[in-house]
Amino acid sequence: MAERERPGGREPSGAATRAGDAPALRLHRGGSRRTSGGASDGVADRLTALERQVEEALGRGSERAAGPAALLRTLADAALGAVAGAGRLSFEQAVREALGAMDRALVTLAGNPAPLVRAALDALCRYWWRVEAVGLDRIPATGPVLVVANRGPALLPFEAFVVAHALAEAHPGRRDARPAVEPGLLHLPVVGRLLARLGAVRDTRAAVAAALAAGAPVVLLPEGARAAGKTLRQRYRLAGFGRAAFVRAALATGATIVPVALIGVEEADAVLARVPLPGAPCGVASLPLTPTFPWLGVAGLVPLPTKWTLHVGEPLAPAHPPSAARDAAVVARVRDQVRERLQALAQDALRRRDSVFRL
Repeated sequence: MAERERPGGREPSGAATRAGDAPALRLHRGGSRRTSGGASDGVADRLTALERQVEEALGRGSERAAGPAALLRTLADAALGAVAGAGRLSFEQAVREALGAMDRALVTLAGNPAPLVRAALDALCRYWWRVEAVGLDRIPATGPVLVVANRGPALLPFEAFVVAHALAEAHPGRRDARPAVEPGLLHLPVVGRLLARLGAVRDTRAAVAAALAAGAPVVLLPEGARAAGKTLRQRYRLAGFGRAAFVRAALATGATIVPVALIGVEEADAVLARVPLPGAPCGVASLPLTPTFPWLGVAGLVPLPTKWTLHVGEPLAPAHPPSAARDAAVVARVRDQVRERLQALAQDALRRRDSVFRL
């Protein structure tokens, strides 16, 4: 009898199976013989539990990896993708795709970045710009208040967030203010999400009036994007206030208007000249030329560590009924009055300053 035909016999180890025959894996225990389909339930359960433990361990490892390192990898992939797509996309499309990828990475990996951004803002105010507030107690502790401040030539409205930070940290009433920014900034990937997390609202009449009606102070820069075109020679010369929608919002809600002059902000981004950008990618119409940018690359966009001082002027108490918000003559008169007070406040504070970088 052939070896393979004997009872309990084994196939030679080197034998090849015939085409179409499925090899049978036999498990031996205590002289008995079982196929893999008859494995004991205990073994299968232990294997399943072991597999589950491995998957959970890998999941915890991936969660730990989804921190700063993973965020940096995602941002690097987005930048490399923009470079790779430069040949098939226009410059504006490549920038938008890169910013969109960064925005998605921020949402996925960073979750709620507001505490981190607030900590960074606090560090800037304390150690970089060494912000000092003069007359902060002139701002009412209760009721709707519209804080009007001058703006520097930076692309981002740092001034509004610095004033809001001062109100939250140093004002006797610890008021939680809402910075008002240009609507286009809130639509930018990454940047818009961060500004919104910090409580920013659009500087439109409806949005400002809603925030004031809710009782929150609003910090507004009436020069808006017009200030971004100012050069170093034009510093502290206020640009026009436009159609003064902020005045209509203040009159409609009975808000007190308080002028605040920020000294040091317009030297932090010392714009020597501006170069127009064709196509205006992402809404940026010109490229600033400063003592550090573009010579130092992206690092040149960081504002200089100038000394910032906030000078709070006398409040303008509401002297008109809410119906005056529909009177164009009254709105224009109040707008001009606010601009004149803010300009005089800035010039007076500028004359009393002894050094741009005073520690």
